[in-house]
Amino acid sequence: MLGRIFKRKDWLETVKPEELEKERLRIDNQIQLLSREIQRLEKAKKDLFRQGIGKSEVEKMLLAEKIKDIDAEVKMKLREYNSLMKQRRALSNLLRLKKWEARLKEKGIWEKIKSVEPERLIKALTEVEFQEDMFEKNVDKINEILGAQFARVEVDEATKEIMQMWEKVEKAELSPEAVEEELTVKLREKEEEEEEEKEYT
Repeated sequence: MLGRIFKRKDWLETVKPEELEKERLRIDNQIQLLSREIQRLEKAKKDLFRQGIGKSEVEKMLLAEKIKDIDAEVKMKLREYNSLMKQRRALSNLLRLKKWEARLKEKGIWEKIKSVEPERLIKALTEVEFQEDMFEKNVDKINEILGAQFARVEVDEATKEIMQMWEKVEKAELSPEAVEEELTVKLREKEEEEEEEKEYT
């Protein structure tokens, strides 16, 4: 959708807030679906771990491979999730720019914004957080833009580690619940978590 908008002449002038809202709603639906799918996969991973408690070495090896397969799928979906979150942030900030259009024109900033290449502007808007009730501070942020990198998932669910976790549970050194926490891939880096909280409050 954004690609089509970029191809328009004077795209920033002609895009309607309703179009941006519609696209943001579409992305919100995708985010919700992905979030539910990630939760389902995380549960499946925990269930497989519980199945391995007390089982033979051979059975554990097979279950460990299944856990790693699911973990790889979770990581792939998390990359998509984080990409969508960045797109959502950019759309929200575009909507705010449209809301402030008249005031930005008064300050002579609107023309500068229009001169920025669409892709570069969108990238910049994924990295800024506007404050709804502080226009002047937002102007400073916009000027900085005129002047992120996907969250990296670094959890490594190696077979050896999973086997060690089973051993610790069986020796009562760890509870299954504690291991479940270890098995859960974090959705986002801290900054992404903070961003989501701001978006939904």
